[in-house]
Amino acid sequence: MGLRHLRPAQRARCACAAFGIATFVLAGAARSQEPGPADLGLKGVDEPEAPPASGGEGTNEGQPGEAPPKPKTDVGKTALPPLKPYKGAERLDRRGGPAGPKDGETPPPTVAALPTPPPPKRPVRDDKPFDPLGVSVGDLRLKPVVEEDLGWSSNPGLLPGAQKGSGFLTSEAGFVLDSDWSRSAVHGDFKGGLTDYFADPSADSPFANGVLNGRWDLTRTLSIDGEGRFAVTTTTAGSLGLGPNVAFGPSGAPLTETYGATVGFDRTFGRFDLSLHGSIDRTTYENAILSNGAVDELSSDDFDDWGLRARSAYRASAAFRPFFDALVDTRRYDSGVDQYGYQRNSDGVAARIGAEVDLAGVLTGSADVGYGERNYQDPRLPNLESPLFDASLVWTVTGLTTVTLKSVSSLAETTIRGASGAAQHATTLEIDHALRRYLTLTGTVGYATDAYAGLPLRDATTTFSLAASYNLNRDVVIKVSASRQFYVSNQPGTSYAATVLMVGLKLQR
Repeated sequence: MGLRHLRPAQRARCACAAFGIATFVLAGAARSQEPGPADLGLKGVDEPEAPPASGGEGTNEGQPGEAPPKPKTDVGKTALPPLKPYKGAERLDRRGGPAGPKDGETPPPTVAALPTPPPPKRPVRDDKPFDPLGVSVGDLRLKPVVEEDLGWSSNPGLLPGAQKGSGFLTSEAGFVLDSDWSRSAVHGDFKGGLTDYFADPSADSPFANGVLNGRWDLTRTLSIDGEGRFAVTTTTAGSLGLGPNVAFGPSGAPLTETYGATVGFDRTFGRFDLSLHGSIDRTTYENAILSNGAVDELSSDDFDDWGLRARSAYRASAAFRPFFDALVDTRRYDSGVDQYGYQRNSDGVAARIGAEVDLAGVLTGSADVGYGERNYQDPRLPNLESPLFDASLVWTVTGLTTVTLKSVSSLAETTIRGASGAAQHATTLEIDHALRRYLTLTGTVGYATDAYAGLPLRDATTTFSLAASYNLNRDVVIKVSASRQFYVSNQPGTSYAATVLMVGLKLQR
């Protein structure tokens, strides 16, 4: 029966069967041309491996309740063609990379590129390698100092006319105290000593001064501060207005002592800063015994000074801070009248305007100008009034050279008969230059004037000095200095000159 006698459905089934037979035959012919499992070196799944010996170790045969082990297959091994390493294959035991060491074999040394080490840090430069470091006392830093100076003075008593020179020895000791706190602060500076003249004991002059101040920060904008201070100085014959040919007796020059305290607060309002402080100072004089045996009763001029100072400042920038300062005070003497019969009680007022500057460490400090006046209880004593100028500026010219300007003005009391007081102005210009970090030269020029109210008395003191300091280390300093002083007064016969040469050893810690 031919295909044309079949129905369409039967013909379709026959065509599908023929296509399936042809496909199977062709697939078998193609498979016969491929390598078998033994040629691939792979374990096939069609050829079982020989079962392990019955009862052998590690078998589960004969154990009840356990499934029989899976039959393993073993196919012959045939190596594949060598593989070419792919680009960048460098790790051991990775496809395409070199083989790693076998067990127990020492691997070859590895040479790796080390990272470039960073450049060494430069040591921090110490701008003050010979400043004392101090010693720690709790959280305070104490810097003690002891100094011995040997010298010669052409005029030990600072008297007019030709005088006999004398060698001297000055012994001085003191310390500086600073706190190391994150908030609040304490600072102290104390020193005292004696200058002993070998040929003129009457010119011996003890001296001492000290200050201790502190600040207590209550908040970020409010603080309370206080200060205690004292000073002991030797009174010269010129400052007493004793006139020519007058000298002190064997007991020496009298002493003047001043001590006092200040307390107040400082409050910040944004860029504004307001402060108010009250103060009290006491000044006492030692009676002077003259060479002729007469006694100058200077103790009748002891007095107290009560003051109130207000200050307002505006922080215009980090480098400029203008301020206004006003002071009112009253001075009251222990005795109603002094030894000459004058009533020296007085009231004073002073006002200043100035600014604090900090120009990136090049110029730092403050300067102000103002005016002051004192009114005295005794109608025979005229009012004392004068312009005022204060400054404390440090100019760092270079890292080796520094220029310092200091100026102080005040309306001071006096013990001179007929004078109500003196307007004092003192200015000092100092230049420091470091030839080496351990060797510093210092040149100083000073000029001070006294203008008395009630008397046509004027005087001026000019001082020139040159000094050198050699630092052996932080603890030992050798000092050498020479100075020349000129005192000129319109009172006849009172002017004098003095030359002082000195070498010293300073021990600091």
